[in-house]
This record gives sequence, structure tokens and C-alpha cells, in this order.
Amino acid sequence: MPSLLDNVLSSWAASAALWALPYLTLRNHLGHETTEALQWSLVAISVVGTIHVLYVAWQVSRDRAWRASQGLSASRPAN
Repeated sequence: MPSLLDNVLSSWAASAALWALPYLTLRNHLGHETTEALQWSLVAISVVGTIHVLYVAWQVSRDRAWRASQGLSASRPAN
């Protein structure tokens, strides 16, 4: 079971994934120096946040109770 701290950190990482590019673009537009270390750390945090959001969405979509509440079949169709 994920802890509260895990959820908070992953939410911040997902926020970084959304706002990293606009933030760096704004800093560049205003003429502020952006270090390469800051750029790579924002990339790393954004990747972790994006992967976590996709993983949670995948877990929820596989939950039988959630699928039934959405009107989807409770079992996965055979391929």
C-alpha cells in the first residue's frame, strides 16, 4: 500500500512533468541562466512523475470493481 509521502512526492513529480518545459522556456525568455544540472534534474523528476501516473492509471484500469462501475466487462477479453 503506498504511503502518503509516496503519493505527495509522485504528485509533485507529475506537476514537474507538466510545468518543466514552460518554466525553462520562461527562464530563457527572461534571460536567466539555467544550468545543465537543473535541466537534467527536471527531466529526471518529470520522467519519474509521468511513469508513476501511467502506472497508477494502468493499475486502476485493471481493477475489476472499477471496470464494472464503468460498464466494462469485469474480465479481460481473450486475444
